[in-house]
Amino acid sequence: MLIARQATRLASRRASAPSVGTVRLLRSTPGQSPPDSAQSQTPQPASPLPDSSSSTSAPRETQTGATASADDVPPLSSTDAPTAADAPSPASQVPPVNALSQRQNSLAEAFLDLHPDVSPRTDEERQGSQFPGETTGAKARGAGKSSIEKKRAFLARAAGLATLGGLAWAVYDLGKDWDDDEEKKKMFARSDDAQAIEEAQEGGWAGWWGRLKIRAADHLDYLNKPAWDPLLPPPLPEPHYRPYTLVIDLEDMLTHDNWDIEHGWRTAKRPGADYFLAYLSQFYEIVLFTTLPSYLAIPQIEQIDPYGAYIPWKLFKEATRYKNNAHIKDLSYLNRPIERTVMLDVDPERTQLQPDNSIVLKRWEGTRGDATANELVAMIPFLEALAIKGVKDVRPVIKHYEGKHIPTAYAEAELKAKQELLDQWEAQKSDTSVKGWIGSLFGGLTKGTIRDAPPETDVEKVRKTAQKLYLDEQKYWRDNAETINAQIEEDKQRQLKEMSSSLIGMMGLKPPAPPQQA
Repeated sequence: MLIARQATRLASRRASAPSVGTVRLLRSTPGQSPPDSAQSQTPQPASPLPDSSSSTSAPRETQTGATASADDVPPLSSTDAPTAADAPSPASQVPPVNALSQRQNSLAEAFLDLHPDVSPRTDEERQGSQFPGETTGAKARGAGKSSIEKKRAFLARAAGLATLGGLAWAVYDLGKDWDDDEEKKKMFARSDDAQAIEEAQEGGWAGWWGRLKIRAADHLDYLNKPAWDPLLPPPLPEPHYRPYTLVIDLEDMLTHDNWDIEHGWRTAKRPGADYFLAYLSQFYEIVLFTTLPSYLAIPQIEQIDPYGAYIPWKLFKEATRYKNNAHIKDLSYLNRPIERTVMLDVDPERTQLQPDNSIVLKRWEGTRGDATANELVAMIPFLEALAIKGVKDVRPVIKHYEGKHIPTAYAEAELKAKQELLDQWEAQKSDTSVKGWIGSLFGGLTKGTIRDAPPETDVEKVRKTAQKLYLDEQKYWRDNAETINAQIEEDKQRQLKEMSSSLIGMMGLKPPAPPQQA
């Protein structure tokens, strides 16, 4: 009778259960019993059979019957609630470990399993699948790529190939042979790697490797190089061409800055600086190379050479090369033959790359009449002699005077050469006198010529002509100073007017019309 009553209740619950498409999965949690039938939203129909609570002597066949399992039978009413003896053992209360175990223990799963279309898959079918919230997000290799991803991958491969090709070409270009002898000399002069220079002079792979190292070091030294290369344009054509180049410093060489409380900053010009520049400009292309910024050096240069007639080129701090914690004047960037270039400076650190081309003088401290005041003018005979004699390479000559006071040492050498010439002249003079006396005895068959004035050396002859040209040039500047200054002032006003018109045009304004004449 009890079995029939439970079967009737089960049939009524199946009839009142929602459709398969709207079933909610009711999952049980560990230690919690399934929800009671009294909490369900579905109303329960009245049973036509009498309640079994009035019959207390009836046996409990639900514990031994095989009609329905504990999971298949829905919760009973309070009269049919299980007793304490029917409670599960502690071993059977192990909590589920994942969502699958919760799904199997839920009450709704019992109803879903009754329909073949929504019943859970077997363990073999579940292998490899993931529940929502447990997916890894991984995709199969090469599957599902969009056109943008394919294009991006293609561009990445193309960029990689282009980079490899560019590196290969760069390695070849760095190690190739020199373009000409001029490049070879220039790169050797700039390189500090003696081993690389030695390898570059060899043939085969050793020469290729040496050239690669020299060129690579030159490229990597970009930030320490001068602002541009070359620093000077090609030499001027004739008649302004000068075969030799003189690089001279400004601070403590031609001028000296001094500060005091009474006058503030003042600049003193070295005695003889004007004469030094004007006279040697006949033999040398003078380049003023200073480590001062241009805004500090230009006002001083304009006071020394107001017409720009003696110093055609000016180089400032940005033209130096920074190396070994010093601003160095690298003559290899001048675009002039280094074998015919002389550099005058007061700091040996600035000339460390070309010491054989450099003459280091003592600093002038701005005091007139001291031992260093006339040092600059005393260098003129030596420098003019290099140009007059046409020395092919000035470096061995400068090396010969290393460690000596050049003005004094050269004056002694010139005096010695002069004395030898005079001795020869005296010998020729006495020999000519004897020949003339003998000739007069035989009726004047032979005549001797006697020089009344002593002979001059080649340097003295050219020096006399150069000094005359210097005096004539200075006379020209003095006679035409007023006209030249007026032209300079006119050019300044014209440039200022052009700058003002350009600024007005950039702002989109119309320049004022010229005044009309009556």
